[in-house]
Amino acid sequence: MAGTMNSSKVSVIAEIFKSMEYGPVSDSSSLAKAWLKDRKLGPFIDGTFKETSSSEFEVCKPCTEQVIAKVGISLEDDVNAAVNSSIKAADLWNNLGGHKRACLIYSLARHIQKHAALLAQMESLNRGVQSRDPREFDVPALVRYLYHYAGWAQLSSSSELRDWKPMGVVIGVMSGLSSLITLAQIVGPALAGGNTVCLKPPKRSPLPALLFANIASQAGLPPGVINVLPGGSDVGKLLVTHSQISKLMFSGLTGVGRLIRKQTAGLGMHLTLLLSGGKSSMIVFDSADLDSAVEGAVDAAWFNQGQVPWCVGRLFVQESIWDNFVSRLRSRIDQLRVGEAFDHLADVGSPLTKDIIADLAAATAVAKKNGLEIYQAQIPPGLSSENFFLPTLVIGGLADSNRVIDNDGQIPLVAVVPFRTAKEAVTLANNSRYGMAASVWTENASLAVEVAYQLQVGTVWINSHGSVDAGVPFGGWKQSGIGVVGGKQGLLEYMQYKGVRFNMTADSVEYESFGLTPDVSACCPPSVSQLSKNGPVPLVDHTYKLYYGGSYKRSDGNSSRVVLDGAGKVYAIVADGSRKDVRNAVDAAVKAQPAWWNLGAHCRSQIIYNAAEKLQSRRDDFISNLTVLYGKTDEEDASKEVDTCLSLLFHWAAICDKKQLAAGDSPNSSVLVNVRREPLGVIGIVQTPIQSPPGPWALLGFISLFAPAVCYGNVVVVVADSVYPTPALEFCEVVQSSDFAAGVVNVLTGDSNTLLNTLVNHQEVAALWAPGITATKAKYIEWASSANFKRTWVDTLPCFNSLEQVTDCRELFELYSTRTKAIWMPCGEIFAN
Repeated sequence: MAGTMNSSKVSVIAEIFKSMEYGPVSDSSSLAKAWLKDRKLGPFIDGTFKETSSSEFEVCKPCTEQVIAKVGISLEDDVNAAVNSSIKAADLWNNLGGHKRACLIYSLARHIQKHAALLAQMESLNRGVQSRDPREFDVPALVRYLYHYAGWAQLSSSSELRDWKPMGVVIGVMSGLSSLITLAQIVGPALAGGNTVCLKPPKRSPLPALLFANIASQAGLPPGVINVLPGGSDVGKLLVTHSQISKLMFSGLTGVGRLIRKQTAGLGMHLTLLLSGGKSSMIVFDSADLDSAVEGAVDAAWFNQGQVPWCVGRLFVQESIWDNFVSRLRSRIDQLRVGEAFDHLADVGSPLTKDIIADLAAATAVAKKNGLEIYQAQIPPGLSSENFFLPTLVIGGLADSNRVIDNDGQIPLVAVVPFRTAKEAVTLANNSRYGMAASVWTENASLAVEVAYQLQVGTVWINSHGSVDAGVPFGGWKQSGIGVVGGKQGLLEYMQYKGVRFNMTADSVEYESFGLTPDVSACCPPSVSQLSKNGPVPLVDHTYKLYYGGSYKRSDGNSSRVVLDGAGKVYAIVADGSRKDVRNAVDAAVKAQPAWWNLGAHCRSQIIYNAAEKLQSRRDDFISNLTVLYGKTDEEDASKEVDTCLSLLFHWAAICDKKQLAAGDSPNSSVLVNVRREPLGVIGIVQTPIQSPPGPWALLGFISLFAPAVCYGNVVVVVADSVYPTPALEFCEVVQSSDFAAGVVNVLTGDSNTLLNTLVNHQEVAALWAPGITATKAKYIEWASSANFKRTWVDTLPCFNSLEQVTDCRELFELYSTRTKAIWMPCGEIFAN
């Protein structure tokens, strides 16, 4: 007997065929919930979850505020126990050797693959991101990073890394914006380099990190190699300021990164900061495939809820295609589906906190007030706009839309701005405090590459956006961070060079008044007992001037300082530079840097060779002057110093037209990744006396810092040695006659604290080198550098007793002189079959 269908079912089916709407399709979260069921979670120390005497905090599902777990809060005792556990495990982990470490990291990667669905579900459940994102992107990337650095662990004893050793205990501090990829970027290189790791996950989303540590224990990693400390900002502060920590990696907002930089000043702790302040840019030319560009814009803007560092926030569209492109983009926004994390059909969902929704509402209100057009996706029936964000476009405008986007936050909003020419597009994209990444969309290959070279960002994708790989360096420029993750350079971020000493602890520093009152005692006329008629330099009628902008200049303050020789007698009078002189020197350097870099490696190399020739022609003069300056009677030491300087100039001239490409592996044959080393820009150098026997090496100390900096395309502003400044000033005569352009090399003398204060606080100075400086000054440099995240170098250097010891530091100088730019270029499909 044939079955019959009741009328209600018939009407439902008829309605489905009439509306053609999709029914609900949900991904499962059963594995994550099963792992959490009846499990006591808290600090993960020594391979187990520890019960704490403190209260627990509730971990909630972002969109519904439903409690999914309770986690014990880490206390100060837990922090100390975790650090001590990591210190104890560090020796064991390092002494295992590269091969055994590689086997264990490889085992961890295999275990992650076995539990890939569990990890993906936990990430989605806890962070609220769409379930497909961790399943298709985050977890595979985590596995790729672990495999890649298992290989580097195997190679850690090779000649390529023979001069590098582990730092010790590494802490990884993650914010709510950090995904599983961040976890991989911390753990992979840290373990490969022989370090142990203490992780501080975000308070609202600690579950993926706790699960990861549990899997690592199952994979055979020794207890204490990975510890996890859940909790709030108080736990993070205890870790960040802990005296036993050598390395810190932070991923999160720029404001928090700036606070961490200040808190760690003077602790001898090296930082890698991957900051999410601001957002990335996307440039669409009229030669682009518009359908691909529209789809790429949507994916790049709202992948992972728009809460990863490289998400697009500024979309620049050429005027000739403006109407067409914006119309297509509106249509694509209309098709986006908003839904819960495990809604298989949803494109976007809920952010980790409701604060982001409030920030989005505030930003759109500002944009409307400024007369800009707002276009948003629609919230489906049954969902509340209080729990889900709506993909939003701010269309038109220029400066106003920049103010909406160029902020220290991760608002899931995109400003769409028109441009006319390629030069204007580059100017608009670079007009930001941040420089994480950008993408260029065009079918014109030469245009794409030329624009990519001009963008001030760490990664450029051509006709794509958001690709990352463990073998390719990834890091921000400007206020988007310090250091990189990925590739060999990412590994070296977690290792220290032989002979370099860290942990230069200092007493408290009066930050606000440091260097504001110069020491004028050296500006007084010398006493009679200090006067001497010996020496090649006249005592009164020869005053050494400052050198900047290609010529010698008197100081702005019209005052001078006395220089004494090694016997305590007056050797020379030098200019007493002021803050105005520093600003003038930096202005000259800023103007000179683009032309110096654009000369090309070969021309820069020839100019450095030319300087060596000029120094050789004046060899006897420098030897004689150095001998008198040091108060010696034998010229042997001065002769050795000048000859070492000559060899050093030849060394960096030889390096100059080589080694300009960084190591980077293309992940597959469909993409070519060009990793370039580009200069930082203006490097401030505070020369400190090198007192290693037979010392004091005043000329060598200057050339050993100035030469590698200009070799890699930077320009320098040098505060000369405070004790023996004249060799640097005399070498400027060599610079002046060696075809160095005006402003490439600038040398100042004066009160070192005053000049240092102005130099480190100047926003156009990209880095400040002061290796071997006193602990107090080092602390001030690191504190003040937080304003624009200058790269700082305040560690001690190996003793320069021979040329070999100087030239062996090539890779170290390379890391401090350059920043990487990875350009991802698709190879097409001509030979795909």
